[in-house]
This record gives sequence, C-alpha cells and structure tokens, in this order.
Amino acid sequence: MKKLLFGALFFVAMTSVAQDIFDRQDVFLKEYVREGKVDYKRLKSDSQQLNELVEEIASFDLSNKRVTGDFIKAFYINAYNILVIKQVIDLYPIEGPLAVDGFFDKRSNTVMGEQMTLNELEKGRLYKQFPDPRLHFVLVCAADGCPPIADNAYMPDKIEAQLSERTTYVVDLDWFIKVNKKAELSQIFEWYMADFTKDGSLVDFINKYRTEKINPKIKTTFYPYMWSLNSID
Repeated sequence: MKKLLFGALFFVAMTSVAQDIFDRQDVFLKEYVREGKVDYKRLKSDSQQLNELVEEIASFDLSNKRVTGDFIKAFYINAYNILVIKQVIDLYPIEGPLAVDGFFDKRSNTVMGEQMTLNELEKGRLYKQFPDPRLHFVLVCAADGCPPIADNAYMPDKIEAQLSERTTYVVDLDWFIKVNKKAELSQIFEWYMADFTKDGSLVDFINKYRTEKINPKIKTTFYPYMWSLNSID
C-alpha cells in the first residue's frame, strides 16, 4: 500500500514539474507574440527568458517520467516554435529564415539531450510519431507566409482541441486561402499535399475545418510563399 501511495505521489510530483515547463512557455509567448508576429527586436535586447526556455528544452529528461503521447506532441510543438525564435534571435537582424543558409537543415539544436535540426525535429520526431496534418498549422517557420504563431503554448491536456481550433483559425484567414472564382491556397498545401489528401481532396480537408465552406468543384491554385520575417516591427 505504501509503495502504491509513494508511486502515485511521485507521479503527481513529476507531472507538476513537467507542467511548469508548459506554463513558462505560455507566459513567454503571451509576452512576445502579438497578432501572429514576434517582437524580435525587444527579445534581442533581453533574451534571458528565451535562453532559459531553450535550456529547459535541451535538458528536459523523460526517462523517469510517465507521460502521454499528448505530452510529447505538445512538448515538440512548443520546442519547435521556441527554437525557431531562438535561431532568429541568434542571427538578428535578418530578412527572413531563407536568408540564412541551413536555417532549417544545418543549424543544430539540443532537444532532450539530443542534437537535431529544425527539420529533424519536425519531420523525424514530431510528424513521424504523430502524422497529423493539423501540425502544419501550429508549427511556425518565422516567415510571414507561415500560419500566424499563437500567443500561447500548446498544453498536453488541451492539445487535441487546440490543434483543431488553430487549424480552423488559419484556414479561415482570407489571406491564407483566397476564395474568388478559384481558391488560391498557401503553398503549404502544395508542399504537404500527401498529408492533406489521405482521406480525400485538399478542399475536403479544408472544409472539414473551415467555417465558410468552399465549393468542392472549385479550381485550386497555389500563390507564392512570403519568406519575409514574421516580425512585429
């Protein structure tokens, strides 16, 4: 009985410690994100809070913690978005992520003790483990053409609802999907078409989340991606 009680208390304590990380990430994003853009200029002048989050991402150890898949999914999403911001700050000022050679596939970060690029984190860890097309609307690459970054962290106990809500928010944006006589779509739909069309067409996927549905027979095209920096200034 004592062993069971100790195990339960240990699990609660570890869960509480883990939740603290998400809470700190949430505070940070609320402070430096506004209307889908990041205050890089202010962050550059005082990056202590960001550096502490990056260190937590690097050193966090799951070996003695019982966590769910939802925990891992939320952790990786937040880690990706924060590490993107960190890379921008390290190089700031920059015109955008593509102005830096190897921004996504050469520059290495530490995530839970392992070295990996942003591409490896996104595709090799997160999407490989959780092949969820909604992830494309919450992972933000520091460019204006990306889905706007949320001013909150993704939480393990809310992640499924947050993914659906954010997907709806993004596909409802009139600049992300431009509907006239045809539907002009973000190139995200072109680059990751296979992810979106597993169970139907692109429009089928969009209409699953979009508030104002699109005619399933409408012609679709893709407009050029905007790679300028998603900066408040």
